[in-house]
Amino acid sequence: MKGFIDRHCILCCLLMLTACKAQQQVVMEQDAWTFVSVPDFLNKDTYYPQPGFEEGLSFFLQAVKAENPDFVLVPGDLVNGRWPSKLEPTKEGIEAKAAIFYPAWKARLEAHGLNYYVAIGDHEVGDNPWPEEKAKLVPVFEEQFRKYMQMPNNGPDHMKGLAYYFIHKNSLFVSLDVFEPGKGKEGNIVAQVTGKQLEWLDSVLVENKGVNHVVVMGHTPILGPVNRLHSSGMMLEKGRQSPLWKTLSKYNIDLYLCGEVHAITCTEKDGVQQIAHGSLFGWNPTVNYLVGKVSEDKIELELKEIDIVPEVIDRKSLSISFTTEAMKEGFRTVGTLTLDKVSGKVSKKKTGCFLEVNPKN
Repeated sequence: MKGFIDRHCILCCLLMLTACKAQQQVVMEQDAWTFVSVPDFLNKDTYYPQPGFEEGLSFFLQAVKAENPDFVLVPGDLVNGRWPSKLEPTKEGIEAKAAIFYPAWKARLEAHGLNYYVAIGDHEVGDNPWPEEKAKLVPVFEEQFRKYMQMPNNGPDHMKGLAYYFIHKNSLFVSLDVFEPGKGKEGNIVAQVTGKQLEWLDSVLVENKGVNHVVVMGHTPILGPVNRLHSSGMMLEKGRQSPLWKTLSKYNIDLYLCGEVHAITCTEKDGVQQIAHGSLFGWNPTVNYLVGKVSEDKIELELKEIDIVPEVIDRKSLSISFTTEAMKEGFRTVGTLTLDKVSGKVSKKKTGCFLEVNPKN
């Protein structure tokens, strides 16, 4: 009789333990939340609505909205920014065009009910290269970005509204301005994070050591090589040996999200996962976005892609559209990554494009 009771007690305990674990799993799933990353959206000066584009852009943003994200990350290149021309911008042209195209960009996302955080890209500072006279106008470009995009104002003193951070449900997100004055192959602006900005980043990471996850976004890739399509392919100076990468690896950040290259390459070094992705609407044959589902001990990532039909005549992008077949089939998953911290150590499970292969170019 006693043996029966003992077995019965053990069985009850096991059932209770199983039930508790199941309940904990339900709570974790209920507490999970989502973000979406879309670099280089749009990398084009558009009105709202934009003839020839709006139907396709709406289809894309409806798909993003269906992911139910708390917010969308855009690691640079919202606009084209060649105001009025690539090599000869003017203060008056920059101010006039910014007053049109930044509000239109914001209105489009807000019309779809999407919150957003954006990084500054090369097109927000006039597009590369930067000869001396053009580089002198970079502060004007930056002031327009601050004025219209209104990002958090907690960055280093000389980059308020350009570099910043925020904490969302115990996860830290940092946005960097990787375009600093200097001398390099692009002229008087260099893709780098140094000096006061690097010191600020270090202090932010130190002060927020207790968060569950850390995600950093900047416009240019750091690790190469990377795939690229319709892109000049700017990379952060010194790459893996740069002070920025050494700082990211020192603090074991989870993700570095970037754009610029309009193609997908996922690279992991020194424990840090770089995800270069994004799209060039009006030129690329595919467009993509990254979904991140976040819980206390886990980040689950899924890269989604769909074919698109750009109309380009005489080197001018006139419209975009999705075929009936593409719209019916929807976005296809091209890779997944799960960062699991349940055991106290980070384990990573990868599929598709997250399994590193040599880039196509």
